[in-house]
Amino acid sequence: MLEIEKVKEKITQLDESEAKSLLMIIYARLDTAINGNGGDEFIKKTIIDLFDIYKRLPDKKELKNN
Repeated sequence: MLEIEKVKEKITQLDESEAKSLLMIIYARLDTAINGNGGDEFIKKTIIDLFDIYKRLPDKKELKNN
C-alpha cells in the first residue's frame, strides 16, 4: 500500500474530536511559522514537522488487535 493511502486510511479512522484537535494543532503551528520571526528555515521545519504528524497517526485497527 502506498504511503498516502495509509495516511488516508488513518485520517478516516479519526473521530470528530480527534480531527478537530489535529486541525487546531496544524493551525497553531502554521500561524506560528507564518506570523513568527523564525524565517524561512523555521517555515521549512514546520512543514516537515506537520508532514511527520500524519506519518505518526496511530492505526486504530492495529491498536485494537494488540
